[in-house]
Amino acid sequence: MTQRLAKLFFNKSLLLALGSAAVVIFLLGGSFLSLVHNKLELRKLTRQSAALDKEYEKLLAQKDLLEKEDPAYLERIARTEYHLVKPNETEFRFRTK
Repeated sequence: MTQRLAKLFFNKSLLLALGSAAVVIFLLGGSFLSLVHNKLELRKLTRQSAALDKEYEKLLAQKDLLEKEDPAYLERIARTEYHLVKPNETEFRFRTK
């Protein structure tokens, strides 16, 4: 008889635990998914922020070189970006495949 009561008590306890777990999952499931989504979004934005910080530092360095009017830097920019040449100088362009 005691075994039967123990088995019945165990079944009721198990059923109650599973029911409680189902209710908690149902009520908090959306919150958990939202938390995971927000965590992934935070990682993505952190990577973007790091990339933008690098680009910002690079642009600051370029700005400093332009403000100092470094002749070698200005000449390189004029030749590579704007395809300018000095007087009596011929520019050769080669096709790449």
